[in-house]
Amino acid sequence: MLGQDTAGERGPDEPIDENLLEELQLSGRTQNGAPRRGPRLRVRRTDLGLLLAALGLALVIWLVAINEENPLMTQELQSSVPVTVLGLGENLAVVEDLSDEAVRLRLRAPRSSWQGIDPTDFRATLDLTGLGPGESTVPVRVVSRDPQVTIVDVQLPQITVSLDPLLRKEVPVQADIMDGTAFGYDWQPAILEPVTATVSGPASQVQQVSRARAEVYLRNAKSQVERNETIVAVDAQNRPVAGVRVEPNLTHVLVPVEQWPGRKEVAVRVKLAGRPADGYRLNSVKVEPSTVVLLGDSDALSQVPGYVETETLSLAGAASDVRQRLSLLLPAGITSFDGNTVIASAGVTAIEDGMTITQPLVQQGLSPGLTADSALREVDVILSGPVRSLSALNQDDIFVILDLTNLIGGTHIVRPRVVLPGEFTLEGVIPETVEVVIRQQTESAEPDELALPALPLDADATPEADATPEADADAAANNGSELTATSPITNAASSTATAPLTSTLEISPAQTGGQAP
Repeated sequence: MLGQDTAGERGPDEPIDENLLEELQLSGRTQNGAPRRGPRLRVRRTDLGLLLAALGLALVIWLVAINEENPLMTQELQSSVPVTVLGLGENLAVVEDLSDEAVRLRLRAPRSSWQGIDPTDFRATLDLTGLGPGESTVPVRVVSRDPQVTIVDVQLPQITVSLDPLLRKEVPVQADIMDGTAFGYDWQPAILEPVTATVSGPASQVQQVSRARAEVYLRNAKSQVERNETIVAVDAQNRPVAGVRVEPNLTHVLVPVEQWPGRKEVAVRVKLAGRPADGYRLNSVKVEPSTVVLLGDSDALSQVPGYVETETLSLAGAASDVRQRLSLLLPAGITSFDGNTVIASAGVTAIEDGMTITQPLVQQGLSPGLTADSALREVDVILSGPVRSLSALNQDDIFVILDLTNLIGGTHIVRPRVVLPGEFTLEGVIPETVEVVIRQQTESAEPDELALPALPLDADATPEADATPEADADAAANNGSELTATSPITNAASSTATAPLTSTLEISPAQTGGQAP
């Protein structure tokens, strides 16, 4: 070709003709006549700048469009995020209480994300790894579980922490009586179990602890107070010491309560006579005050049982409540601190099926080696229930129990507990409380006439609803015999059984129904 020949004849230093150069370019050859490798894109600097500007403009337009649809919002999180302590050395303790430490956060997030943001989405930690005793300023590290949420600011970026060696020591446990007993009574030193406690925590705090305190409120008690109380570590000035741990944190406290010499508190028992009018019944008896404090010689008071009686309150023909001031029947040489009269009230209502029965007392829960005595052997129990059931009720269906569980030696005022079959309702007990004297049992001592019988093992059992006691009663009625119920009672002061309590219910051929124990 022309281009090839011409290029081949031209010397290396010989200038090339412009027409020849144009011809070579059109033919796809270089100035030296060699074939071209391909077309070349030539980009000028001005074109590159325009391209970058276009890309930046597109990005800005995209960001503006996204922000218009779901804009970024910066605001504070409504709730605080608790701080978790990490990396505390095994033999170190934090002096400050960091359990309530928390941080407030300022966040940036898309508007759609704010609706689901919760403090649990963040974790704030205080890393104490490698720190020794002394004071250190530690940064708070906060991490978000949502990648779309940015933490802009932490309002508590760092916390100053004081570390102490961990120390343990044993201190005595003591009871602090915060109030008093009822008038005429004194409390005795408390009995505690356990008597010591272990205090652990920062050495600077533990060294301040002198004892462990249990606060006990007697609330006008007239008998021993027994309960579990919380133990608090205190210093020599009786001030609570913070930042320490007490083990165990509870102690069992028993505070004995005794009556003053020359004084004795007893229950008031109202003597009743007569029956209300036909169609009416007695449903309650109340006396104000229900107990009185007797004054006199100690020997004379020791002869007074745990109650005093009043003059007779007549219910004959009563068709409404009876309220009357009655005199106390006091022994010679004995006076009442509260006055010699009381106000007795007897509630009388239309018959709904009720009755008043006299029931012997039995004791339960007396500790081994102790005996329980009471001058009051029986109480009046006011109850109501179906007429047919009341007519078939016998003595073995009801128990009046004095619960002596955990009571120690001494004189105690106990409120009787009445166990009834499920179909009956207890309306009241006369008197409301019973005085019980608990003593140590001696092997040579003869049985005391005042010793309370113990409760049979099955006394708390409630008669089954599907029982048919009518069969036994009907059989007895057909034979013209008597239905006898017995309940063996064991004396707490002796290992031998005493004579059983026996109640007899007359059954005539016309009667139907009976109640088996």
